[in-house]
Amino acid sequence: MGKEPEELQERPGRAADVGTDAADPVDAVEVSDAADATDVLIVGGGITGLSCALFLRHHGVRCVLVERHASTSVHPRAWGWYPRTLELLRSVGVEGTVLKAAAGYAEHRRQATVESLTGREVKAVMLPAPGDLGGVTPSRQISLGQDRMEPIVREAADRAGAVLRFGSELTSFSRPTGPAGPVVATVEDRDTGAERRVRARWLVAADGGRSPVRETLGIRRVGRGTLQHQVSILFRADLTGPLAGRRFSICQIENDELRGAVLGHDDTLRRGTLILQYRPERGETPEDFTTERSVALVRSAVGDPDLDVDVVGVLPWELAALSAERFRDGSVFLVGDAAHVVPPIGGYGANTGIHDAHNLAWKLASVLRGEAGEGLLDSYDAERRPVAEATLEQARLRLLVRSGRADGEQRRATADVLAVMLGHTYPSAAEPGARLPRFRDPAELAGEPGTRAPHVPVLLRDGGREAPGSLLDVYGGDPAPVLVHGGGTTGDDEPVWARAAAQAARRAGVRLRTAGFGAGLRDLSERGWHERYGVRADGAVLVRPDGFVAWRSAGVPADAAGALAGALRRALAREEEPA
Repeated sequence: MGKEPEELQERPGRAADVGTDAADPVDAVEVSDAADATDVLIVGGGITGLSCALFLRHHGVRCVLVERHASTSVHPRAWGWYPRTLELLRSVGVEGTVLKAAAGYAEHRRQATVESLTGREVKAVMLPAPGDLGGVTPSRQISLGQDRMEPIVREAADRAGAVLRFGSELTSFSRPTGPAGPVVATVEDRDTGAERRVRARWLVAADGGRSPVRETLGIRRVGRGTLQHQVSILFRADLTGPLAGRRFSICQIENDELRGAVLGHDDTLRRGTLILQYRPERGETPEDFTTERSVALVRSAVGDPDLDVDVVGVLPWELAALSAERFRDGSVFLVGDAAHVVPPIGGYGANTGIHDAHNLAWKLASVLRGEAGEGLLDSYDAERRPVAEATLEQARLRLLVRSGRADGEQRRATADVLAVMLGHTYPSAAEPGARLPRFRDPAELAGEPGTRAPHVPVLLRDGGREAPGSLLDVYGGDPAPVLVHGGGTTGDDEPVWARAAAQAARRAGVRLRTAGFGAGLRDLSERGWHERYGVRADGAVLVRPDGFVAWRSAGVPADAAGALAGALRRALAREEEPA
């Protein structure tokens, strides 16, 4: 579970460990001959479940993932990924691979409404190239089909040591010692029918919008429900001629035979996805989309009645706005679509699921190591459910705006997409009495507790070499918080905050990592890191492993160690000071 902590020192580009020894992995449950044992059982191998496995393994947590399908999805599903998601993938070393895979989408910026791909173009606009976000994030906004993203994350999770069992289905689970107790699950190999038991301390349900785990627990969903019923027809065809050199991000098709949309793929000359609505109230069902009919619909959308079409698959899905009434049930946690189904307008759904997984992973790791109280796990629901519910509403508002049905108040209530994805806040983690908006312009983030720590360009040192990076790169290396601090030394030239950090970590009984300016980290920003974080040059900011601010001190208080120890206990739900 990681190495032993280093001696207290300032390490630019990498936070130094202080405080208690790093805990070795602990068995979540007693191992027996009749069952596998692990810390976390993840049900569902979509993008959220795979991300959860990757984040858990990054923190050294044992996990087993089971997925009923034999492999990852062949359908693109989600295809837009926001900078916050890329930041999280950056923290586990996957961002570069994702950016390389997304290069083929760089020119897919045309949006149009056409009678067919070969027919009359009713209207078309070129979306602007992604703006420069360097002032708020080291990452980018990209397009990449989920069918391309999932294998990347799967490979990374596998390489990190996650046990990934595709073609295996959870058939039952129980908690013999009560709702908060370990889970005993039965998993069936869908090829052989063989069953095996898995015992885990926690279960994470990432099993989709119709989550059997959620339904078994009787957790209701609330919200506006299903807004539309859709099908996605994935097909192969030679589209070189119909596209005529154009590259669409999305193309609306409107003719006498259908109204739908064709999504662009990075290999769009050979593949496409046609999305259509069907209406159960008229007796229509997904089964109506036979191969023969699907071929005819694709030909109509393309405008070529003789086009050679190979239908790869037809995926029914619901455009819905629903959220589970709770995201935690004792030792079971809901993430992604199992917790919330977000309308695709704005592209929030899969991103929100990955954010769920990241928020939960460091908390499970901290509790497992004995460095956080069990109460920290309650903060998963307290933080992520309000964000999910507010994100659902933002997607609904954007749908109204797009359809021209939004009134003035609804338009004013519609937040910018980057505020939703990069500037969401956790008011429950804010200072007492503070009032945070649910979403904030990321350019206005200023280091308040409960908000994402601001990006600041810095010079990082790794093995004696210096390279430009972000202060965000210092957070999330392991499930221990980081104290970022400025200058100021004691009489023996030891950084005053470094000494306070060592004392506070011992008093709180936790590990604490430190990163100091003037003692290693070099600030490359114009304003200065401390101004960006709302403190003085000799101040300090406590940042959680997920990059959210937990506490800050404008300067050096009289009892810096005591103030910091109290902040650590609150951030990690350790109410009592160890004897």
